[in-house]
Amino acid sequence: MVEGFVAYMKEKGWNIELREAQREYLPEIIIKRYGNVPKRWLEFIRSIKCMVSSDETAWFLCAEDFEVNVNSDEGFQWNEWEIIGLRSAEDDEKWEREIRKFWDVHLPIIMSVKGFYSYYAIDVRDGFIVYGAEPEFEECKTVAASFEDFMEKIVKNQLL
Repeated sequence: MVEGFVAYMKEKGWNIELREAQREYLPEIIIKRYGNVPKRWLEFIRSIKCMVSSDETAWFLCAEDFEVNVNSDEGFQWNEWEIIGLRSAEDDEKWEREIRKFWDVHLPIIMSVKGFYSYYAIDVRDGFIVYGAEPEFEECKTVAASFEDFMEKIVKNQLL
């Protein structure tokens, strides 16, 4: 499934860099926070080093993207939309808790800045894929029943 998806995305003009050897690594912060991530998604990030749209406005988060570098001024961090939400909720502890609670079960897998900030994420409670966008990142809708279903919908031009 991943190979066919990669071929399709290349045809659509996405810039893709494959790994020479599969990588069995996710940073400890991701493993601790999310734990239950779908096997298909893990297969995907083990095989893909980089997957970015041709206009560089959307990208799949891959293993290296999850490495925490709080001192970096380069680009967006993997949890950038959570960070933005927490800044907005500053001094409102209840709102901050709600934001953290949401992101504790929603693992971002795609980020986009095309026109506005948006994302796709895995709801680790059930494996569903959700879509959300600014200004209320935590207001999202389910778009696929699994990561495999998500890839199939992209190939059928139903998403992304």
